[in-house]
Amino acid sequence: MRLCIPCRGGAPGVLVLAAMAMAPALDAQDPPTFRAWVALYAPDQIAWLENENRLGELCPDPSTLDACYANHLAPAVVVRTLYAGPDTTARVVGDLLVLASPGRGLSAHFRAAGAAAVAPFTPDLVLRDWGYGPYFHQTFVAQRGPWFGLPAGPWAEPVWLLGDEGRDDPAVMSVRAGDIIELAGSGWLVVAAESDALVLRAEQPADMWCEEGTPPPVVPTAVTRRSRRELSDGAGHLVFRPRYLKGC
Repeated sequence: MRLCIPCRGGAPGVLVLAAMAMAPALDAQDPPTFRAWVALYAPDQIAWLENENRLGELCPDPSTLDACYANHLAPAVVVRTLYAGPDTTARVVGDLLVLASPGRGLSAHFRAAGAAAVAPFTPDLVLRDWGYGPYFHQTFVAQRGPWFGLPAGPWAEPVWLLGDEGRDDPAVMSVRAGDIIELAGSGWLVVAAESDALVLRAEQPADMWCEEGTPPPVVPTAVTRRSRRELSDGAGHLVFRPRYLKGC
């Protein structure tokens, strides 16, 4: 992964970050979780998004305001290489360019290997308001150490992405018992999470009570078990998402 940010003084520069040697210990499996999405942004990019609100602190010298503003309001770009296998010697399929634009949020483009043109890319799980989450994650279908296998689309084949070094926050988002998801436009409470399946029941008002007063009692109702295959499209992308990304 390469993180490209403007250098001090206004000139663009490149900071090369070493790829992680080991994935962080994530999601202890007691109780079990359904591991679902991997973050595409770098942690430093989230702090960069706040530059618009910190210009007085970042640019205290009136004589250099123009250059300083241009420097700190330029996008910070992470270039993430996608490989055909979980090894840096594998064939390169292309790159993901993830941009953190102060005041505007995260965005991404895909560039196929050997191509000059880039195409806009929207992850499976995204929320433009970075004050929550942040959410800019892609479904992964396999993991080998620090490597994450991503399903095809928009790239023509499944690819492997190397995780980040030095994450303070977990790179992986999992689904756990008690979570509420949105599937086919309806809310479902996760009764139990397994590594490759979710046990669900229809959402009830008490599951996410945001009103004053006592919530109504939970009504006993039937549950259904959905396998990972049933919760994914033909390529392997998950077709559900957390229902309340912003809470109430």
